[in-house]
Amino acid sequence: MAASDATCIGQRIVLATTRVALLTVVIALIAVPASAQILPWEVTVAEIEAGRLRGLAERLAKQNLLYQLRLGAVRKSDMVETSERIDRVILGLEKGSPSYSIPAPWTPAIREQLEKVDAAWGGLRRIATASAYEALRVSREFVPSESRKGDPLLIRYFDALSEDLVTESDALIEVYHQECMKTGLEVCPTARTSGYAAMLIERAAKQAVSVVAGIDGDRSQQRLEETIAAYRALRKANQESPFFAAALDPARGLSAQAAGELLASLRDDWDAMQGQFTILAAGDVENFDLPKMLEIHSRLVNKVERMTAALVRYASLTYGS
Repeated sequence: MAASDATCIGQRIVLATTRVALLTVVIALIAVPASAQILPWEVTVAEIEAGRLRGLAERLAKQNLLYQLRLGAVRKSDMVETSERIDRVILGLEKGSPSYSIPAPWTPAIREQLEKVDAAWGGLRRIATASAYEALRVSREFVPSESRKGDPLLIRYFDALSEDLVTESDALIEVYHQECMKTGLEVCPTARTSGYAAMLIERAAKQAVSVVAGIDGDRSQQRLEETIAAYRALRKANQESPFFAAALDPARGLSAQAAGELLASLRDDWDAMQGQFTILAAGDVENFDLPKMLEIHSRLVNKVERMTAALVRYASLTYGS
C-alpha cells in the first residue's frame, strides 16, 4: 500500500472518530436532566403559580352560582375574565415564562399532570365562556342529558367540573412540591399552601350563597362549616410557621411592618365574614346580609393576593440569589 493511501485512510479514521466523539458529547448534553438547568427559586415560583389555579377555579364556581341565581352584580364578562386568568396561568406553566421566572415543564411527571389539568379545564372553560346565544348548544355538547334534566341551571354540574379542576391542580402542586423539596429551600412548605387561603375564601362565599338559596339543604351548611374549619387550621399553621415569622420579623423594617399590618387587617376581615356565617349557622337567613358578605369577601381576596405577593417578594430576596 502506498504511503499516501495509508495517510488518507488514517485521516479518514481520525475524522470518523472525531465525529463519533462529537456525537457522543451532543447526546450526553441532550441527556442531561432538565431539572439540572432549573434554578431552585424557579421551582418554588412554579409551585406558587400552580397554587393560583385552585383559587381561580373556586372563584369561577362562585361567580357562576351568583350569575345563574341573579344574585349580586356578577356578569358573564366577570366569568370570562376569570377564565382568561386561568388560561394565562396554565399557558405560563406549559410554556414557561422567563419574565416571571416560571420554568417550562422539566420532568415527564409535570408534563403529564399539566395535560390532566388542561383536560379538566377544557369543558369547564367552554361552559363558563359561552354567550347567552351559545348556552343551549354548548350545554347539549358538553353536558350529559341526565345532568340537564335534574340541574337545569347546571349549578351542580358546573361545581363538579370546577372541583375536578381543583383536584387536578392539587395533584400538580404535589408534583411541583416534590421537585421543590429536592432543592432544600425552607420556603417549600409555604409554597405548597399557596392559593389555599384564596381557595377557601372563595369556597366559603360560594357555599354561603348555596345555603341562602337552599341548594342541597343541610349538606350546604355542613360543607360551609368544613371550609371554615379548614381556614382556621390554615391560619393556625401560618401563625406557627417559621417562614411567616421570618417574613414578618420587625427587624426587617418597613416591608415587614407593612406585611404584618396587612395580615392583621386580613384577619379582621375574615372574622367579620365569619360573623355573617354564624348568622347562617343559626338558621337566621333573613338577617344574613349577602351584599355585606360579598363586600367583605372581595376585600379578603384582594388582601390574600397582596399578602401572597409580599411573601413571594420576601422569599425572592432570601432565596433568589
